[in-house]
Amino acid sequence: MKQLLRLIGVSFAVATLGATAFAGTQMYSGKEMKQVAPVAPTCDFTWTGFYLGGNAGYGWGHADTDFNPLPDPTTFANLAPTTLHPDPDGFIGGGQLGYNYQWNWLVLGLETDFQGSDIEGNDRVDGFAGFTAPPTNTDTFLEAHERVQWLGTVRGRIGFAPICRLLIYGTGGLAYGNVDYSAQTNFGTTFFHGASYPVDFTETKTGWTAGGGIEYAISNHWTVRAEYLHYDLGNESRTGQEFIAGVPQGPPFAVRYNFDTSGEIVRGGLNYKF
Repeated sequence: MKQLLRLIGVSFAVATLGATAFAGTQMYSGKEMKQVAPVAPTCDFTWTGFYLGGNAGYGWGHADTDFNPLPDPTTFANLAPTTLHPDPDGFIGGGQLGYNYQWNWLVLGLETDFQGSDIEGNDRVDGFAGFTAPPTNTDTFLEAHERVQWLGTVRGRIGFAPICRLLIYGTGGLAYGNVDYSAQTNFGTTFFHGASYPVDFTETKTGWTAGGGIEYAISNHWTVRAEYLHYDLGNESRTGQEFIAGVPQGPPFAVRYNFDTSGEIVRGGLNYKF
């Protein structure tokens, strides 16, 4: 009887200890799970939506201008084929409007912008060379000028958001702009009867643009960006007929000019997201 009571007592003690241990394990596991598996923070910003903003920056261009004597260099002995480099540069600034759609980390968008420009350049060569008989007087010169008056683009954008408020993107599409061109081949007042071959005109050009940038949301409505674009508006050609003492002459002599119109833009921008 004593042994039975002793066995019951031992069994009760073991059961009590087991229950206590089990309860302790349950409490410990619950606490431990809370420590090692906290609720992940959620992003409080989305790039989806319309936006409107402004931009300002610096542009520099590639405006190589070819001087080609007509009907050919041998006949036009006093002018060799020549290229001048009136590479323009200057301020550019304006505004942009666009829409983004975000899906997880991927961001797709469409943007249009328009800006005025002070991108302008000039190049001049005095006492230029001829093909077989170079001019000898010092008041002969070649001159080329190019200025981008305004520039606009319509571009697609594709990017990714590696962190909540940061967007890294590439962009490309249509570019269009208004460009002033001028060039002159001038034989001065004494040589070759003072002949000159001027052109001066303005064209609205279309082409393409591509680049990329980085944008950051400083609040739920305001974002700032830095962006690079290359634009190419193609070439433009004109023929300058011969003038002597301001009077237009007929064939055969003329100068054919070919202007390159491309460049780079770096700019900053500020957007308001609706």
